[in-house]
Amino acid sequence: MSLWTHSFHCCHSHQLPCALLLSRFLSTFCNDVTNDGLLRMLRVIKKDLKPARHREEGSEDDGDDDDDEDFLGIEEEEEEEEEVDEAETGETGEDEEQTDDCDVVVEVEEAGKELPDDSDDSDGGMDDDAMFRMDAYLAQIFKERKNQAGGETAQSQLVLFKLRVLSLLEVYLHENPAEPGVLMVYSNLAQAFVNPQTAEISEQLGQRIWGILQKKIFKAKDIPKGDAVLLTNLESLLEKNLKLASKPLKRKKSAGILSKKKQSAMSKRHKMIISLAQDSTFWILKIIDARDFSESELKGVFDIFKGELARYLESKTSQIKSEFLKEIFRRRPWIGHHLLEFLLEICGSAKSEFRRVGALDLVMEILKSMVTSGKDESNHDASKKIFKNHLQKLSHLIKELATKMPEKQSRRAEVRKFCGKVFRYVSSYDLTKCFLKCLGPEAGAACESQLGELYLNFKESRVSCN
Repeated sequence: MSLWTHSFHCCHSHQLPCALLLSRFLSTFCNDVTNDGLLRMLRVIKKDLKPARHREEGSEDDGDDDDDEDFLGIEEEEEEEEEVDEAETGETGEDEEQTDDCDVVVEVEEAGKELPDDSDDSDGGMDDDAMFRMDAYLAQIFKERKNQAGGETAQSQLVLFKLRVLSLLEVYLHENPAEPGVLMVYSNLAQAFVNPQTAEISEQLGQRIWGILQKKIFKAKDIPKGDAVLLTNLESLLEKNLKLASKPLKRKKSAGILSKKKQSAMSKRHKMIISLAQDSTFWILKIIDARDFSESELKGVFDIFKGELARYLESKTSQIKSEFLKEIFRRRPWIGHHLLEFLLEICGSAKSEFRRVGALDLVMEILKSMVTSGKDESNHDASKKIFKNHLQKLSHLIKELATKMPEKQSRRAEVRKFCGKVFRYVSSYDLTKCFLKCLGPEAGAACESQLGELYLNFKESRVSCN
């Protein structure tokens, strides 16, 4: 047994001051931690006390050696009949959901402020006072659990043990933010957070995992680096997080008999998981971006995004937020630049009018990142070339929008706003004549009918195509 592994086992069996000393000791020697030591601790975090009848035949007692299982528990709902909540997949439901997620995250972060603030970024790690506050916090939780259960139950002991192990993992993350092992810690903590049992047995445990993910991983002073951080692993994490971010809230058919409090808790938990998936995506893309991969090496990343964009436009069961996708394009413009042609192709043919209009924001976000500012002639020429290469597909999208103008007034206004911006960009690069040629007389007549003066003023700005 390694020194690190022996230490965290001792942490469970000794008094609280001993846990303090061990944490201080581990902060000194954590650079020597092995993958085996990390895995042993992470198995504790993922361990639950399921009744034997819920385990699959032939599975290991603690079910921890399932490296091939879905790391985020994408299929974590119980094996019961479920139905997708209509409000989550309907168009109005999506609008409402857009405003609620931040409130839930703020609420959990506020709750997290009650935890000991041992997340400072100084090189010295946690100080003695922070360690003693942590021990006092854990002791209080254990005392409350003991009083509620009438004694020391196996569940309460396991929760206390998990919280102690989380403290040791926090030391490792604080001292080794750039180690490849951080990815392994992240994936296991994320899976533990998504696991329904975590929320059921201890709210404090869920908050503790959330706080570590946010402060010690997503907002750490460094990111995992080195050749051991494989692109294939990052692609797998990216794909699973995007799928998780697009999952609608599923309600069991028996949900009608649940109390409002329980239904509210289900909704809150779903929003927290979506927030985790979004933060994870930003973090994974940051790691990928830092590696400076070639465009050919990034083909897998682009294919993942193409698949998710196609699901967003073709299936109402995909509840990925357009604002989330826009934020990805803002932070990593190279992704949007590569996806522009694909997005222009599928946007006009989207089955849902709501999704088609919503996707226009994504197209515009990408176009904005391609427009140069200032008077640098070389950059201006480069941007003009990019626009010229996409004129055919841009004109086709405008045609689709003009011939399928939405009936709802607010959506018609969004379409007109989008077309107006495209016309301005095209005019600024002296490409009006080329654009009109690509548009054709039939589409031009539709634009004149639906867009009126907006289109007529654009036509008058035509100049020779260079």
